[in-house]
Amino acid sequence: MKKLLSLTLSVVLLLGLCCGIAAAADTTVYVTIADKSGNLVLVQEPVAVKDIDSDGKITVNDALYCAHEAKFSGGAAAGYASEMTDYGLSLKKLWGIDNGTGYGYYVNNAAAMSLGDEVKNGAFITAFVYTDTTNWSDMYCYFDKNTASVTAGDTVAVTLSALGFDENFNTVVLPVKGATILVNGKATDVKTDDNGKASIKLTDAGTITVSAKSDSQTLVPPALVVKVASASGEKTPKTADNTVVVLFGAVAVIAFAGVVVASRKESRA
Repeated sequence: MKKLLSLTLSVVLLLGLCCGIAAAADTTVYVTIADKSGNLVLVQEPVAVKDIDSDGKITVNDALYCAHEAKFSGGAAAGYASEMTDYGLSLKKLWGIDNGTGYGYYVNNAAAMSLGDEVKNGAFITAFVYTDTTNWSDMYCYFDKNTASVTAGDTVAVTLSALGFDENFNTVVLPVKGATILVNGKATDVKTDDNGKASIKLTDAGTITVSAKSDSQTLVPPALVVKVASASGEKTPKTADNTVVVLFGAVAVIAFAGVVVASRKESRA
């Protein structure tokens, strides 16, 4: 009976460890970054974020730091910097570019007040370097969806909107008309209409990045990630990480089997 009790306690500890692993899992956000040339250098990159500044919360600063640490050559030390200013925690370097105050960053398509703004698991963060540091005309814009899944040959309908300000400096949402739709960085013949709407036919299977540019406005490049399945029925790979769930299940099964075996031995003794 003592052996059975000991084994049962071991099972509880193992399951507790698995639960601890799941609970301690990093917050995951999706980071998009545009460089000083207006090019997308990261597109909805899943980033595991830790509280790097130990302020007790996960912030925009943590997310951008961790994105650079993981994806920028030389890490965050080479590509990213922030510091406290009169306006709060502020960007000083993004993707290796130090141009003073010429940066912008948005969380779920809303302007963040500072890098200290808290972010939740699954948030979409977009940061960019201003390409126009004279008139600051770079306009943040976004599609009405972040992701889509279609079959090769299907069309994707999108609406492109931009954030602007009214006469009282209140944020307003404006349609972006006449913008050229880009597919994996290449211009198509498709343009947005007066309401910012467009439809794009995607013929190649794979993961496609849809963006846009304008001849009349300086757009911060929007990003839509589309998973295009083969028309033959081949499924696109799943991106979800189920490692913790599988590990938990495996440990539970093995532990339960151990308890049963031990119980049988005890009953025979």
